[in-house]
Amino acid sequence: MSLLGLIKFLELITAILGSVFYKKYSHSFLRYFLFLLWFVVGVEFTMWALKHYNDIRFQNNFIYNVLTSILYIYFFLLYYKIINTARYKRLVFFFLIAFILSVTVNFLWIQGLMLTTPFHSYPFTIGAILLILTIGLFFVEILNTEKVLYFKRYLMFWISVGLFLYYTAIIPYIISLNFLPAFRSSSIWSFIIFTLNLMMYGCFSIGFIVSKKLSD
Repeated sequence: MSLLGLIKFLELITAILGSVFYKKYSHSFLRYFLFLLWFVVGVEFTMWALKHYNDIRFQNNFIYNVLTSILYIYFFLLYYKIINTARYKRLVFFFLIAFILSVTVNFLWIQGLMLTTPFHSYPFTIGAILLILTIGLFFVEILNTEKVLYFKRYLMFWISVGLFLYYTAIIPYIISLNFLPAFRSSSIWSFIIFTLNLMMYGCFSIGFIVSKKLSD
C-alpha cells in the first residue's frame, strides 16, 4: 500500500480516539468535528473500496472539492464561535464570507464543478491562507486569557496546531500543481502529503487524549 493509501488509516485512528473521548467536548460545537472526521473516513474508505474491489474508475477531484469546501466552512464557523474578542470575530466572519465567495466564483466561472473538474487549487489556497490568519487570531487571544496556563490540555490548541502545520506547509505544494502538474504523481509528493497528514492527525489525536473536559 502506498503512503497516500495509509492516510485513511490515520483518519480512522483519529476518529476512533475522538469517539472514545467524545464526552470531553460533546456539549460544544466541536462535536461536529467528530462527525466530519467520520464523514471523511467514510468517503476515503468508500472511494478505496470502489477502486480496488469493484474496479470502478472515476475522477475523485469533484468529491475532494466539495469535501474540502465543507471542512473550511466548518473551521471558520468553529473559530467564530470559540473566539470571544469582538474585533477578531468580525474578521473571522469576513474570512468565512470571502471564502464562500471564492468557492462560488471558482465553481461558476473559473475551474467549474463537474465530475471531470480539476482540483480546486485557487479556493483551497485562499481558504488555507484565511484559516492560517484565523488560527493566528485564536493564538493571540488565548495568550491573553487564562487558557494559556493550561494550553497543553486545551483541545482547541492541539486542533489549531495540527491545522496550522498542515495548511501552512501545504500551500506551496498546492500552488505548484498549477505549474508542475506531474509533481503530484511523484514519490516526493506522496511523502510530503503523508507527513503533513501524520502531523495534523497526530496533533488531533494527542488533543483528544490529553485534553480536559471543556467547560460549559
